[in-house]
Amino acid sequence: MRRLSAPFPILFFAGAAHGMNHVLLTLYLTLVLVLTNVWHIAYTDLIALWVIGATLVGAGAPLAGWLSDRWGETKVLVLCFLGLGTGAVLCGLSQNTWQLEASLALLGLSGSIYHPVGISWVVKHAHARGRAIALTGICGSFGVALGPVTAGALATFWSWRAGFILPGILTLGLGFALLWFHVTRRIVDRGDDAVPSTTPPTRGDMTRAFGVLAITMTAMFIANAAFITALPKLVQTASVFSHSGFLAIGVAVGLIQLTGSSAQFVGGRLADSRWARHAYLLTFAALALVLMLTAMASGWALLAAAVLVILVFECMAPLETMLVAHYSPSARRGLVFGVRYALATVGNPVGVWLIARYYSPQAGFTYMLIVLAVIALIALSAGLFLPHRRIAVAPAE
Repeated sequence: MRRLSAPFPILFFAGAAHGMNHVLLTLYLTLVLVLTNVWHIAYTDLIALWVIGATLVGAGAPLAGWLSDRWGETKVLVLCFLGLGTGAVLCGLSQNTWQLEASLALLGLSGSIYHPVGISWVVKHAHARGRAIALTGICGSFGVALGPVTAGALATFWSWRAGFILPGILTLGLGFALLWFHVTRRIVDRGDDAVPSTTPPTRGDMTRAFGVLAITMTAMFIANAAFITALPKLVQTASVFSHSGFLAIGVAVGLIQLTGSSAQFVGGRLADSRWARHAYLLTFAALALVLMLTAMASGWALLAAAVLVILVFECMAPLETMLVAHYSPSARRGLVFGVRYALATVGNPVGVWLIARYYSPQAGFTYMLIVLAVIALIALSAGLFLPHRRIAVAPAE
């Protein structure tokens, strides 16, 4: 019987945390459309209530990672589940805007926990890091796709409050289940990696790698934020959807994202090989190419090109995670991953700004896509300075 890439309880709770994290963090973006009619408040005023929460998603990541290094990943992941669930339930119980804003802030702060803590947790326990990272990453992709569907369905067939409360209760249940697994010692935190590296990096390699990765990761946060934010409008501009309703566009966007998420398995396999660095660099070159193809495409070719862009982004994710994990000491990995995701507080706003700066009704997203291709080439140039030492781990027993 083939061995799992990591212990099943670790994979289950990490995947559940990643999926529910993205479900709960995307609920409000759909439910706010209902609230504009229920509370008779302008959309711009209501969406502004998410600003603090959205900021905390990135800003809280270093603190979450630091706490996991001190307390253990499992305890902090319990806080992630309980904080997300409580925040969602309080959102559903809110009676006015200040209560909703405070609840959304709790939701955002709790949402900052998973990526630095959950990924570090998986990396420590995994026998095959790349495949384990890819599996939990796909759970997150499903969460992104299910968030708007969950919110829309519950708001349509029940109420906007149920759209927050029911997913929140499910998340609370998962949190208490993880707490029980930890208290009964069915899940025990590790002090070091289950499978150590056979070629541990030197301090010089670590310093050099993090300097380079800070550039490449920020560049990819910018490119990813710009492309994902623009994707619904990009799909709408394709001639095949020019007269379609919002449901058809939403389904198309969801299918593009879910199809692209399958590339995480490829990235995971490559991350487990000795050629992770080379594969990582190739993804930047591939990204620049497919972004240029997207800029020149229209109709069905535009949709196909958009799928290729998502495939490259998703393939890159496990490779980047593996590199960060390799060049960080296990005792400080949570903090390192926290700093990684804090870069999103810089990259995401810049990505959204690029849309506002370069989109036009006449040229569409052409100029923005060209700029993103240039950013990918800049990241490739920086990536060439990564240490040349091959990444390898000891064979699992």
